Amino acid sequence: MKKRCKKAEKKKETAKEFATSPFRGLKAFAVEKEGHTPVKEAMTALPSVRTADESDGTDLFLRYVEGVTRLNGPVQKKTAPARKKEDSGSLKDEDSQLFLSSLAGMDVTFRDEFPDVEPLRPVATNRMRQVKNGTLRIDLELDLHGLTRDEALTSLAQFVSSAYNRGQKAILVITGKGNNSPAEPVLHGAVASWLREAGKSMVAEFAPAPRNMGGSGAFVVFFKEKKKQVIIPSR
Repeated sequence: MKKRCKKAEKKKETAKEFATSPFRGLKAFAVEKEGHTPVKEAMTALPSVRTADESDGTDLFLRYVEGVTRLNGPVQKKTAPARKKEDSGSLKDEDSQLFLSSLAGMDVTFRDEFPDVEPLRPVATNRMRQVKNGTLRIDLELDLHGLTRDEALTSLAQFVSSAYNRGQKAILVITGKGNNSPAEPVLHGAVASWLREAGKSMVAEFAPAPRNMGGSGAFVVFFKEKKKQVIIPSR
């Protein structure tokens, strides 16, 4: 029993010695007191050592980023060779010459004029059908037989204006076919021209009359709807 107790006491003493001074055998290091930091000179004295893995990773990274430019960095402008500019200029010259040569072979005339507005043409509409079947009655007619061209046009202007202002829908103008008088075909064309041009503000359309009304020797003239005059009351 005494031997066992002595062995136990020896173990406790050795454990205390190991616990209280674990770095006693190391002469190169000194144990600092609590509250003091290690000496910086000892840390800086150690050389920086790069492992093989770190060097391989750096080389691999540099290999991947080779040739990569910064997004915000300056962009190098590629200048086209001067030969291409000369080629493009020569192509333009060739195109211009080709265009001018083709234009010279065309029969083209340029004029600073606007095309004339197409005059009012005689058109037969549903109103002519109404005249034929008697639905639309014609109460007024003008006979230009025996008149000169100027006299006929003067009478025509007065007659058309009067009928339009009275609210008539249609009138009959007799010019004659020209079978017995050479002046009648002249009147026929002059009346048609006047209705197209001078009377277009009042005339909607006109057409040769039915056979029972003179046929090709007369015109049925249809008027536009007259605008009602607005009377503004005085204050």
